[in-house]
Amino acid sequence: MKRKMTTVLPLRLKKTDNQYITVNGITIRYTVRGAGSPIILIHGFGEFVESWAFNIEPLSEHYRVYALDLPGHGLSDKPANGYAFSLSAGFVANFMQALGINRATLIGHSIGGFMCLSTAISFPEKVDRLVLVDSGGTSKEMPLRYRLAALPILGEIMVEPTLKAGLRMGIKGTFYNPDLVTDEMVNMTYKYLRMRGAKRAMLEIIRESTNLSGPPPGAVIIDKLNRVSAPTLVIHGAQDKTVPVDEVENASKLIPGARLAVFEECGHAPHLEKPAEFNETVLAFLQSERQN
Repeated sequence: MKRKMTTVLPLRLKKTDNQYITVNGITIRYTVRGAGSPIILIHGFGEFVESWAFNIEPLSEHYRVYALDLPGHGLSDKPANGYAFSLSAGFVANFMQALGINRATLIGHSIGGFMCLSTAISFPEKVDRLVLVDSGGTSKEMPLRYRLAALPILGEIMVEPTLKAGLRMGIKGTFYNPDLVTDEMVNMTYKYLRMRGAKRAMLEIIRESTNLSGPPPGAVIIDKLNRVSAPTLVIHGAQDKTVPVDEVENASKLIPGARLAVFEECGHAPHLEKPAEFNETVLAFLQSERQN
């Protein structure tokens, strides 16, 4: 059977859609749509605001949706160092404070999921509801490519996006259906990764997150999951090669009352690969929790 095709990354941000705010001395790009209770979307490693292309508009029909470029990513500043804090709960809390958001639903993908989890644990009063999308921090495993990229010299070679063909291959490896990776997606990723300071940022983030042996203790927070008090939805791709689904299934059982939704025929990015199912699942969860 031929797989159904779709276009990845249809979102076009006008210059007027881009807003900027200073958080911890770093200029952060963000966009905001809709009205109602706030939702904050936090992307994964090497991604950007447009990575939520399929999700911002559907969610903003019911909520006020904020999506941001993390430090080192997209059009946000790329400082020379300090990414350990920039990818922490403190950063999320300070971003919310800068925008005058007292409490919000956090939706995070991959390393963004780790940041959301950390925020829910460290600042429970700031988190209304929590959606973890193929989240980091829930597995002691780390793909070999990331562990190798943490090494000196080799990492500099691996992270250099000199060839679009190599970048395309890397992106395709995170999808169950590689045909969904379009020229548009590759070109946008290539543009952002070629910006001044982006390579240095990616390397520092990788080396903060893992080493040759795997994630350091601070990058795995399985032992703290029982401290999450916000209603939580865990979404995961059944064929995720980055974060094993069985480990996430086990981790989700440690979060009090967490719901788990595993998407079949889906890799590391359900919000891109299965957007309709993703949006429906998230909205149903948020609606049910509002009624409880």
